[in-house]
Amino acid sequence: MFRMIALLVMLLIPQVFSACAPRKDTSRKDEEGPLLSRQEMQSVVEFLSLDLLEGRAPGTRGGELAEHYVKSAYKLLDIAPYGGDYFQDFTLKGYTLRECDLELDGIPCSLGEDVVGNYPRDEKSFSLEKEAVFAGFGIVSPDWSWNDYRDVSVKDKIVIVRVNEPGGEDPGLFEGPALTYYGRWSYKIEEAARQGAKGILLIHTDRSAGYGWHVVRNSWGGEELYLESALENNLAFRGWIREEKLRRVLRARGISLDDLYARSNGRDFRPVDLGVTVNLAGRNEFRSFRTRNVVGYIPGSDPDLKERAVLLSAHIDHLGMDTTLSGDQIYNGAIDNGSAVASLVMTAKILKERQSRLRYSVIVLACQAEESGLLGSSYFAGSISPEKVVANINFESTPVWERTGDIMAIGARYSTLEDILKEILREQNLDYSYFSMHEQGFFYRSDQFSFARRGIPSLWISAGEDYAGGENHIRDFFQGDYHTVRDEYDPAWKMEGTLQTIRITVLLTEYINQRLPVIEWKGKMTFPVEK
Repeated sequence: MFRMIALLVMLLIPQVFSACAPRKDTSRKDEEGPLLSRQEMQSVVEFLSLDLLEGRAPGTRGGELAEHYVKSAYKLLDIAPYGGDYFQDFTLKGYTLRECDLELDGIPCSLGEDVVGNYPRDEKSFSLEKEAVFAGFGIVSPDWSWNDYRDVSVKDKIVIVRVNEPGGEDPGLFEGPALTYYGRWSYKIEEAARQGAKGILLIHTDRSAGYGWHVVRNSWGGEELYLESALENNLAFRGWIREEKLRRVLRARGISLDDLYARSNGRDFRPVDLGVTVNLAGRNEFRSFRTRNVVGYIPGSDPDLKERAVLLSAHIDHLGMDTTLSGDQIYNGAIDNGSAVASLVMTAKILKERQSRLRYSVIVLACQAEESGLLGSSYFAGSISPEKVVANINFESTPVWERTGDIMAIGARYSTLEDILKEILREQNLDYSYFSMHEQGFFYRSDQFSFARRGIPSLWISAGEDYAGGENHIRDFFQGDYHTVRDEYDPAWKMEGTLQTIRITVLLTEYINQRLPVIEWKGKMTFPVEK
């Protein structure tokens, strides 16, 4: 069956990519630079969001077809493989909790209703009995003089922590209402592992999490994927608990959760031993499989600079299929992230045509497993020396509608990339803007963050929200069709925002190559940098 589908893909590729081949006549230009037709950009989005690819989940037939499709695009555009091979293989581990009995101080907690979680260990059945410790927000940040684990060992304990972060309306503490990485649930898990905890329960409220319990239950109800390196720690259980349930358990012991919250809002907080025993037992399924990033390379021309590169990235995976749904079961991911892959491929096409202008090299990374926690980009970031990457420019859910009067670059403000981009936009008569949903921490939720964590200045670039008609298409997308089966290809899309995003990325890449600016971080770091 796979061979038949692969043959179909190869038959379709010449049609889908016929417009993408490098042109002999590169002199055709308009005010937008080298011409890219609407059909060129549409072709990539259309193919990647076909039902044939079944939502492009990593480790599936559709995910593998997407990998081969992007490889074929690179070859058609005469973009070389990076490191001798277009495919960068890596292993993912998958874990699915099938049964779980969890008690807090003898009080049963219902799986799905009160708690959800994951047990990422190669054990078909398991049981734990550990003491619970309240660890505030679970944050350790020297830059912000904050340590929720101060003076208390939580080794082999179950830590119970708040999501989000202290600060609230105080802009001088963790950027006030704007979420930093220290407030993300993924950071809390990483820090609990560093502290040697045996498990973690994140306290859920709609307000602190930014979404209802049903979102947590749906997200944590299936298989969770991990890089093998992320499991080299003591943390055996990772999960969430509803605040209402935790309140009832603590009230039975005469403990006020509100009092704990109040204590945890100050820098003098210390972890609190709750005197509560967590009993956990369950049944587990697990597997290992190989998946691949697809990496292209455009060599620079300067013998002294070509060993360093500007890194372009976009993820090729999406959410796959949900067979429990009635009707449409395929998460096609046309905008998330088909339009971004189109931006990646078309930007690479133009830079290949202009290769003589490149002093640095360009790495073109189509990465896997972003939806599972930035896993493919994290793997690639760990495989390359940060000194070899000048900057990372990431594409994510690139707008497909009409052009805008502004460009936004999520995360640019943390480095001098923002200053460079503002200069470019002034010359193009475009405004520089901040995403209206910035308080939701988008910088930490897409692949650019994997490179920022290695100390590489990074941003997510996109046409903005200033539409002439007054609509805000990109915000409407994230509040509507995002991560639903409705994210499907529409041939009526104008693709003007996609073209804008590509053009500004080309200008930014050429600026870096021609003017050779020193790109540096600025201000306090809102996330820990990996050594």
